[in-house]
Amino acid sequence: MQISKLRATGLIRRNSLSFIENVFALNEKRQPLVSFQDEASAKEPVGIAIDDCIVPEAGGGWFRQQHALIRDDLPAQVTFTSGTEGKPKGIVLSYANLADAADRIIDQMQLTAEVREYVGVPVTHSFGMARIRVISAVGGQSFIPSRGFDPLELARMLEAGEVNSLSAVPTLLRILLQKPQAIGEAGKKLRWMEIGSQYMTAAEKRGVRDLFPNARIVQHYGLTEASRSTFLLISDVSDELLESVGRAVGKTEVGISPEGRIRIRGPHVAQWRIEGDHLQALPGADGWLVTGDLGHLKDGYLFFDGRADDLINSGGVKINPDLLEEKIGKLLPQSGRLVVAKVPDAMRGEGVLVVAESADMDSAQLQTAANQALKMLGLEVGDALHVKVMASIPQTATGKPLRRLLTEAFVAENKDSRNKPDTRDPAGQPRADDVMGFFQQFFPGRKIDAGASFEALGGDSLGYIQFSMGFEDRFGPLPSGWESLTVAQLQSSVQSEPQTSFLRLEAATLTRAFFMICIVALHLDTFVYSNNWGAAYFLFLLAGYSVMRFQWPEISRTGKVRTILGTVVRIAVPTVMVVAALQIWAHEAELKPLLLISNLFDPREYHVAYFYFAEMYMQLLLLIALLFSFKAARDAFRKSPLISGTVLLVFAMVLSYFAELVWDTNYIYHRTPTWYLWTVACGMLIASAGARDVLTRLLVMAIVSIAVVMHHGFTSATYYICAGCALLLFWPEISVPAPVKRVVGEIAGASMFMYLSHYQVKSVVTRLFHGPMPWVALFAAILAGIVFARVYYWGEGRALAFGRQRGWWGRQ
Repeated sequence: MQISKLRATGLIRRNSLSFIENVFALNEKRQPLVSFQDEASAKEPVGIAIDDCIVPEAGGGWFRQQHALIRDDLPAQVTFTSGTEGKPKGIVLSYANLADAADRIIDQMQLTAEVREYVGVPVTHSFGMARIRVISAVGGQSFIPSRGFDPLELARMLEAGEVNSLSAVPTLLRILLQKPQAIGEAGKKLRWMEIGSQYMTAAEKRGVRDLFPNARIVQHYGLTEASRSTFLLISDVSDELLESVGRAVGKTEVGISPEGRIRIRGPHVAQWRIEGDHLQALPGADGWLVTGDLGHLKDGYLFFDGRADDLINSGGVKINPDLLEEKIGKLLPQSGRLVVAKVPDAMRGEGVLVVAESADMDSAQLQTAANQALKMLGLEVGDALHVKVMASIPQTATGKPLRRLLTEAFVAENKDSRNKPDTRDPAGQPRADDVMGFFQQFFPGRKIDAGASFEALGGDSLGYIQFSMGFEDRFGPLPSGWESLTVAQLQSSVQSEPQTSFLRLEAATLTRAFFMICIVALHLDTFVYSNNWGAAYFLFLLAGYSVMRFQWPEISRTGKVRTILGTVVRIAVPTVMVVAALQIWAHEAELKPLLLISNLFDPREYHVAYFYFAEMYMQLLLLIALLFSFKAARDAFRKSPLISGTVLLVFAMVLSYFAELVWDTNYIYHRTPTWYLWTVACGMLIASAGARDVLTRLLVMAIVSIAVVMHHGFTSATYYICAGCALLLFWPEISVPAPVKRVVGEIAGASMFMYLSHYQVKSVVTRLFHGPMPWVALFAAILAGIVFARVYYWGEGRALAFGRQRGWWGRQ
């Protein structure tokens, strides 16, 4: 149905008392209005005949007039949508539409004439003017801040009893959540609050509730065409419902279309839109307005799943840009605008573009934060992730980012990206001197593409050391955070990374080398690093750290624990080989060391060799693999890795205590996985906190330190372990001369082989020198371990390549 062209009065947008007074004056005359940014805009054709244009005066303050709601089914105002898909669309709202929305918010908030509201949003926006309308209808008063929302002004007015209500959008509330001291005790004096319909996490809603504990807090979900379609009473609902956007009340109906889109029906839904020079009916014949938002219903509550047109489908993985923006924002020390948009990707269909509005942010910092945020969501998009820092992000008249323009700009800037040179030789095989070839050599039998990364391929801590050393030998320095960078990104870094005589040495690599030397030196009687030991505890801690840092992203994404099992195999094979060789040499067979369970039995049973440290290391990894094989555990760690890690730590401490009551393991020197599981939990907790803010890392440091002290007391072992944890948390990388990194890297990479061979080296040195030579034995053990590792990995690579040629596993 079409209605003839609408005639209206123009009103220039100005957040002022005069603007409000003019709105009510036009309403009283039943004269439709349309607001414009300036007088020039009012002269542009918009499908409406503009009879006059009013320019309101400036100035805020108290609005105390009372105006009853008008319920006529006549056009009241034309409101333009945000226009995120193109030009803004004019929506015609009737007085009846506005009155129905006002009736329901008055009912939900239980507003009375006592309300004195600080209107924290511009009255030129539909949300701000709607607040004025309902407060005026109940006989309350509204305060319009002259300078816009000011937290200090709000706190002062609350403290003085001048205001008792607040209207704000989530963006403004996040400012208060970041600096709760700005409100302080004054927050207890707030009685009412309405929050706009932007996305908020459950944690943010809990934070607002805590900041204003005595307020009746309501958030609405709606859109220009159907304002306040659902309401969520944040102050009263259970935590489980905080992720929702509430439920429909009154005559409003909310449903989900067959395509998964939210649809709305009710007396508040706009009936017309501007179509050329006419008004066109907006809802369908059945009265339903189908939105562009995705959602689902549960027990009558609506859950918002993102914009259908903004949702990113990267290789079949659905990514909500709003949720990703929120995660990245928490990882960046900046308050500027952050936008996530989708871009074309030849391999995955759609990629992720992250744009930050900043004058000084480093794109590498943004890249790291974006990767970390994706990991927190259990996602891996490889080289389909792109970042950009720009001075100003394009936005709509109502302040929403224009994702479409960001996508178009990206496509224009990268139109020649398909003309990349091929990295294969004429025979179609990868060249050994490019990054792709290096990956294929390091991960034989695995499918490698430009979007693959060390992390996504399930690399572990030992592989991390070997990979980094081999890469830097061939290509030069690796960039920080390289393990999450894709093949394509690393290939680019080869040309861009400057050559330097100093390289980054990871704290994990340094501590692995140091504590393994401590263990070997103790066994060889070279020196006693601590009367209370502690080195093994820290190396088990590194096992948990490695799992969360390198293997958890793949486990979270796929739900499979094969990466951990692969690490177990990498340790088991050389350990069994050494045990078998020594038993053959001694002409004596002992089954339990070959089965890698000798640590669970009396050590006096064995006469040849057993490697309890390697056995416990594998058993602990198997326990973590078992834990992550349960979906509930993966979901818990995906949702909140810090809380889940802390729970695991507490459980492991309790388990260790009660296990000893049932089975006294003193006779086997407590060489059981239940005794050491808490150290693995500590490592997982530290890795989960690594990219977070300083306060979070300090909290994790305190939790881990308490656990260490409870187990070791105030001993040298405690000091060693806590110092290592501090390095991982606060100094994860240090710059050292290239030769130093080479030596430390070689020792760390060969640590397991040093452990497997050091007793035999000691025996050889003693025979050669006709007596013990502890320091000679130590250096010989280090050298032998490095040689052993080099030979073993060379042989392993040859064996895997041979198997690939025979078709025993995947060919490239």
